[in-house]
Amino acid sequence: MNNKQNRSYLYGVVGGYLLYLAYELFADRQDPNTTMMPVVRWLFVGLFTVAGIFLLIWATRLWLEARKGQDEEERPPENPNAMK
Repeated sequence: MNNKQNRSYLYGVVGGYLLYLAYELFADRQDPNTTMMPVVRWLFVGLFTVAGIFLLIWATRLWLEARKGQDEEERPPENPNAMK
């Protein structure tokens, strides 16, 4: 399960970086020294924002799934013949 946890961390970092890129593009939207058209800038801001949020949600779900599987592995199996 450690592989899923590592992958979830990577997805979280990539999602955060995409949100950072979207913020940087949005913050520099009034910069006159650019060759990027405003429509393209807004398109990429939207694309990076949606992809970043999706990756953060996906990373959280993957991390919770790996955590749940790890907890189940650590717990010893129940013996049906044991007295309760």
